[in-house]
Amino acid sequence: MGQGASGGAGQGAGNNRFVKFTRPAAQRIANAVRQVEGGNRDQLPIGFEHPQAIASNAKVFRVATFTGAWSIGSSKTVTYKYATNTPNTAAVNNLFFPITGTTGGDCGIAKDGTAWFLIDVPLFTASAVFVVATAATTVVRDVTLSATLDPDSCTISLGKTLTTTSVVVVQSTYTSTFVTLGT
Repeated sequence: MGQGASGGAGQGAGNNRFVKFTRPAAQRIANAVRQVEGGNRDQLPIGFEHPQAIASNAKVFRVATFTGAWSIGSSKTVTYKYATNTPNTAAVNNLFFPITGTTGGDCGIAKDGTAWFLIDVPLFTASAVFVVATAATTVVRDVTLSATLDPDSCTISLGKTLTTTSVVVVQSTYTSTFVTLGT
């Protein structure tokens, strides 16, 4: 059974076509109507739920999935992850990420007012090594040895031939990390 404004049992209209209000009750109703008419039209409609129940059901962040490329400045329909009821999609605006891949994937979205915006996508990192300084030097690539025996003088003559080549040696490097979109 419902409650009246004073916390007691409410009274129905019964067989009467009109409900009678006391002057203070009519003034409270008029004040509430004026407040609603002058309020923010984007707010939730008046309901009889407890205000904390409404606030706890409002979603301002969701995890969703999308498909295909998604250019900056465009809108795409995403599907909420972990949502079992419908509607489970939202039109989301992409303000920051140039997604050129064709597969899509997971994303984080947030609501500002009545509009949804893309706020995150998975990122991948890759490391690269860059050469800062080099030096050229010559190294021995091959050695050819030869020996000849002179039986008359009973001597052995040795010979060697060096083959060299020029190489470039890395003297210093640095490492950099690149972040790329995961999709």
